[in-house]
Amino acid sequence: MSAHPAIPTRLSATLARLALTLTTTLAATLASHPAWAQTSPGAALSTPPTACVNVQVSKLRTGQGVLRVAAYASAESYMKTPVAVLQVPVGEATTLRFELCGLTGTEVALALFQDLNSDGQMGRNLVGMPSEPWGASGTPGMMGPTWASTRVALDGSLISLSLSQ
Repeated sequence: MSAHPAIPTRLSATLARLALTLTTTLAATLASHPAWAQTSPGAALSTPPTACVNVQVSKLRTGQGVLRVAAYASAESYMKTPVAVLQVPVGEATTLRFELCGLTGTEVALALFQDLNSDGQMGRNLVGMPSEPWGASGTPGMMGPTWASTRVALDGSLISLSLSQ
């Protein structure tokens, strides 16, 4: 008994559409957040500092724009209301290390993108896929980032992640 030849094609197309939808949602949420327009590079918007975490981001495109970071404290607020927002200028190193403060709770999920042209928005190609490097904490996986896949413990450990491109 052999499998129907169209099933892998349909499944592959469905997975591709789902990945596009999730990635586009991440891009739209990060790019449209009003905090990006209200801060200058290197400035942070956050609640009064209650916890800080060290973050290391690799695969940066050197000397281009700023890295925009949003931290979420719960599944309910994920990709809606960040507890902290930070913009860090990108220099000549492909890896950047910084401290993110103003976090609450025992877990956090980070979503970020490198705004190559510093326009405050994530660039997209003709089909809506991000054209600027993006990333998330945890293990976002093939289907894109979710609270469950990107949350990490606020236990003092370094949060290390890589950008997509």
